[in-house]
Amino acid sequence: MKTTAIISRLMETAIAAQKHAYCPYSRYRVGAAVLTESGRIFAGANVENASYGLSICAERVAIFNAAARNERTLKAVCIVASAAKPCGACRQVMMEFATKDTVLYLIDLNNATGRRRVTKTTVFKMLPAAFDPIASGLLPPNPRNLLRAK
Repeated sequence: MKTTAIISRLMETAIAAQKHAYCPYSRYRVGAAVLTESGRIFAGANVENASYGLSICAERVAIFNAAARNERTLKAVCIVASAAKPCGACRQVMMEFATKDTVLYLIDLNNATGRRRVTKTTVFKMLPAAFDPIASGLLPPNPRNLLRAK
């Protein structure tokens, strides 16, 4: 499958996931999808809770879905929402499973008009000076994570 077709599938998966968000408190629907090194795509939607601290963002749902299936290296992440931007916690979780080249697509979706604005960046650029598990001594050099040699 061509790269453009894979990215289109990633984006459409995130858009579809947004429809499954459980957000009765904020009414802020977010969908996410991650593309792993093996080529598999995993989706996630935000899930809120009356005890707000127990809520979870769509990005982490998608990443944890991948990690639970032993997919631990992200090639791309796609987030869909109105003014789509990952929170700080999601940025740090993305860094745990990203390489320095992991692409991040932010899709600002206007549900009223159906218009999409796509911003392409990298996970690494979204969290400069991220907590580094290698520098902290928590992981040995060259693990399969953000600092993995290409």
